[in-house]
Amino acid sequence: MNKKIKLLSIIVLSCSVFFIYKNVDKKILILNIGDSISLGINSFGIKEYSPVDYYKDYLISQQKKVFLNNYYSKKDMTIEKLREKIKNTSKIKKSLIESHILFLSLGYNDIVYETNIEEEINEKKNNKIIKKIKNNYKNLLKEIRKYYKNKIVIIGIHESKIDNYYIKKSIREINKYLENNKNIIFINTNNILNSNNDYYSNPNNSYPNYLGYRKIAENIIKSLENK
Repeated sequence: MNKKIKLLSIIVLSCSVFFIYKNVDKKILILNIGDSISLGINSFGIKEYSPVDYYKDYLISQQKKVFLNNYYSKKDMTIEKLREKIKNTSKIKKSLIESHILFLSLGYNDIVYETNIEEEINEKKNNKIIKKIKNNYKNLLKEIRKYYKNKIVIIGIHESKIDNYYIKKSIREINKYLENNKNIIFINTNNILNSNNDYYSNPNNSYPNYLGYRKIAENIIKSLENK
């Protein structure tokens, strides 16, 4: 009987050591997809550190092994472009399946494009644009969930330095739509960036500087820790 207990103890201990080492060696795979915000484009159009780069550094400071995939982030990325890419490209499907956390930053290009192609924009047309983009986002998330089952963090659209009423209205409505989605973690960049002019180095450009991106990353870290 004592021999059986000893043998069982050895097996349990061995399994514990195995799982400890397995978890230590496990690399966290981050998939970062989106537009200029995902790339960390600053107020002068230069690529710097994105919020997800700062998040990656935070994980490394916590002794985590991390791999960050930015391959699918493009300045002109839109919601529909990404959905079509996922539907038709096996490589991105594989990236989604393998990733442990997904970051999205999309919507601004869609809003600007849909608004600008209207010759005479009005409330009715603007509401139609908002409805279309909401539906596109819904379809994108549905497509993503076919291959990816972990946390989705969506970095919201900010309206700082934008003086177009209809674009600002669309941004607010899309942000509100995403914020009410309980299946994602939403980062409200309007609340973060609009409170401090120090987050912008160029008064004629709406992209934040490294201080702004770092502040977004701080909110990402807090949001993920609370989940």
